[in-house]
Amino acid sequence: MDLSTPAPRLWLWPNLLSLDAPIVALLWQLLFARCFHAGVNTIATILLVLAVWLIYAADRVLDARDQTSRLPRHQFYRRHWRAVLPMWSGVLILAAWLAWTRLPAPLFERGLLLLMAVAAYFAVVHITAPLLRHAWPKEAAVAVLFALGASLAIWGHIHSIADVAAIFLFCCLCWINCVAIEQWERGRSARWPIGAAALSVAAASLILLPEHRPVLGAAEAASALAFLALDRARHHLSTDALRVLADVALLSPIFFLPIAGP
Repeated sequence: MDLSTPAPRLWLWPNLLSLDAPIVALLWQLLFARCFHAGVNTIATILLVLAVWLIYAADRVLDARDQTSRLPRHQFYRRHWRAVLPMWSGVLILAAWLAWTRLPAPLFERGLLLLMAVAAYFAVVHITAPLLRHAWPKEAAVAVLFALGASLAIWGHIHSIADVAAIFLFCCLCWINCVAIEQWERGRSARWPIGAAALSVAAASLILLPEHRPVLGAAEAASALAFLALDRARHHLSTDALRVLADVALLSPIFFLPIAGP
């Protein structure tokens, strides 16, 4: 690292190393699986963590090509992409081997569908003309893909409107996360009212899910209220702190996994 650049704070490293998103995905996968009484395949869990890391690391390496970006994660990958590339390639080979040899067929097929969707996302974001790239709802696409990936293991256990609502509301939380980071990091005008969106998700979770998915509803409401609190405090926090805390807001499963059943 350039000695003229101050060393990043310790709490920023999970974001710089693209570990934040895999941790969030893992916790929500476990919570979904417990609440839906779906057995969690260890290989599927490992593959989820590896896949999310591969996607986020690749996305940030490609974003880092923009030399004007001063976001810490882009600067990190701009400096260290040569060191990251061999590691990324090794993880890709390991993930491909595990998926091909160890993953149950239904999960493999669902994962393949998601892989195609992720490939389409990368094509739009990193290959197409800038006009199309900036016109499409990138944050919504990321939210949908992330929510589907985290809930992949329980797709076969969805039997009611409440089940669909639980996944949809988690998707809304992921969208709030993406939009909040975009607005807070880049100092852009508030295209979307983060606080109002978060309050709406919290209310919907507490109204729609208590009867059939109470633990999921409580976890989603907790994350939504965390976003509401962050939005209110955003003027008193640094950009880096907001970026990290936006992902911390999605760590609510830590508190609800112990009561979510076996």
